[in-house]
Amino acid sequence: MMTFAQLRCFLAVVDEMNFRRAAQRLNMTQPPLTRQIQALEHQVGALLFERTARAIRLTPAGQNFARSARRIMAQSNEAIRDARRIAGGDSGSLIIAFTAASSYVFLPRFVSLLRTQMPEVTLTLREMTSAQQVLALREERIDIGVSRPLGLQPGVVSLRVFREPLCVVLPVGHPLAEAAAITPGELGGETLITYPPVEGVYLHDLIVGLMHVCNVNLADIQHVTQTHSILALVGAGLGVGLVPQSAERVLPAGVVLKPLQDIDDVFAELILAWREETDNPACALAAAHVSTALHDPGWLT
Repeated sequence: MMTFAQLRCFLAVVDEMNFRRAAQRLNMTQPPLTRQIQALEHQVGALLFERTARAIRLTPAGQNFARSARRIMAQSNEAIRDARRIAGGDSGSLIIAFTAASSYVFLPRFVSLLRTQMPEVTLTLREMTSAQQVLALREERIDIGVSRPLGLQPGVVSLRVFREPLCVVLPVGHPLAEAAAITPGELGGETLITYPPVEGVYLHDLIVGLMHVCNVNLADIQHVTQTHSILALVGAGLGVGLVPQSAERVLPAGVVLKPLQDIDDVFAELILAWREETDNPACALAAAHVSTALHDPGWLT
């Protein structure tokens, strides 16, 4: 069977047209080189060189074989480089799931970072709720999730990548619409439009828990899944909402966003999550790039 060692020896002789110089180039003596060429000719079933006392030259079969040999060696070298890039995470692909709200600030910065730092990695983006991402990670349908924290998940590594305060969203005609800031207590008697307890469990528990701790008696609670839906229903005059501050980037006409005051350490967070035992090295490399970027205070502004 023909070997890469035989091809390397053959091409060295082709380049040098001298067995002695080719042997020196390959850091070997001339007899083993000659045996490699003879073995190759036996495998091919044709003479590749015409030898005289003074010189050698390629036979017609040798000329054609040299072109093929160069292509084979080039392809093998490319395959080795590709394998090394993929093993190091610099090449390959990543399937990234994201929540709708993460697209307001974090996701665009994240995608831009990966395109800059890992340009040979193909990115596929899929919108999913946080709960859907947990299942997709377990079933290996995605490589990385950008989601709300959902507690410890066996076999999943996470990195907090973003945190932001909650704000009150009101229709423009609301009595509190002109206030500089609003306390939770001022929302008593309102209909709260907020996230559902299953699909949006993280923000639901954060917001409803805050209302409970602050002893806010609400008139009613309406559930919708996405932040932009909350904004739309508030704009229609159906109630008020509490949303992450980044929603200010997609405010529709007819609503205002106000800071929520008199609360401590209440933030909406985003995490980057991936399987601990993933076979995709690009996951850890992507997380490392994000971790480095997070040290730049201006990266997410």
